[in-house]
Amino acid sequence: MSSIRLAVIGCGAAARACHLPALPQVTGARLTALVDPDTAHAEGAFQVYRQYGGSCSPQPATSWQEALGSFDAAVVAVPHTRHAQLADDLLRHGKHVLMEKPMTTSPADAEMLLKTAADHPGTVLAMAHPRRLFPAYAWVHRLIRNGALGTVKRVHWTEGHPYSWEPVTWSMFDRRLAHGGVLTDTGSHVFDSLFWWLGEDMTLMDHQDDSMGGLDSDSRTWLRFGTVDVIVELSRLRPLGTRCTITGTEAEVTIGTDFPSGECTLVTRSGEVLHRGDVAPIAPAQGEWEALFVEQLENFAAACGPQAVAPYSTAEDGKRVVDLIDACYHGPARRAAPQPWTVNRTRSAV
Repeated sequence: MSSIRLAVIGCGAAARACHLPALPQVTGARLTALVDPDTAHAEGAFQVYRQYGGSCSPQPATSWQEALGSFDAAVVAVPHTRHAQLADDLLRHGKHVLMEKPMTTSPADAEMLLKTAADHPGTVLAMAHPRRLFPAYAWVHRLIRNGALGTVKRVHWTEGHPYSWEPVTWSMFDRRLAHGGVLTDTGSHVFDSLFWWLGEDMTLMDHQDDSMGGLDSDSRTWLRFGTVDVIVELSRLRPLGTRCTITGTEAEVTIGTDFPSGECTLVTRSGEVLHRGDVAPIAPAQGEWEALFVEQLENFAAACGPQAVAPYSTAEDGKRVVDLIDACYHGPARRAAPQPWTVNRTRSAV
């Protein structure tokens, strides 16, 4: 199979930690362009690519237009609020697009991209949702699908710790670029996983966050997937741990939500321990960090090629996540999280 020419657009932390270390091992794509308005960022990204054994000589460019003739497909890893316009432009120029999460920062923009992709049927628009390739997440997906848990009744997801992702820029902390905080960032992964496990029949029951006009650092969301009650608690400040428990009528499974997941358990209703420990990766899930993104990029390349295989995560998957995040931030279920000063004021008044 001939490899597609791939541009990485946006040479920040996501590109350097995820895509560029994987690209030297990808047989279906070769890096032909590194695009970033800051030439130092593109150079830094190139050094990461070389460090992991990359042998291509990608064209550096400060805009995608400069490199237009040098790539067939692109990984979009720019700040969140710039996703929509960039992806729309690329699709209209016949380029395939792999989007970092979130797909966009508004449902209208997500709908626009779905229409643009449909109007340009030779293009592929796919989402980068790598947690679908985490061994523990794929294990939960199998347990639900094969009925090992019985009927799923509830899910409790907690993922929180002081922010530790090493940034290249401050875009994640600028509302004009990031749009949202922990819900947009971590919540994109969490919500996609829940849709993957539990299906599309979802109702937002309640949402609280501490944004108060800025970026949220703490959030709590109550969802109902069919008859399954789901509580999601996220934080960039508090040590909530990284844990998800799915309770069914026949068994309960608990996984670590980070990578690697660490100890996972499967316990029957009667208390019999069926599994305790790591979860072995079953393809396409991968047990090594770089291998996750090799697999994701190989799948994207195959989706763009003559085989036209299905991407692991589609644009429709991305839109569902965007719709839910927007409903959390702006819908009638949203409430401001209680803050110490509001609680104390209430007590003083009493």
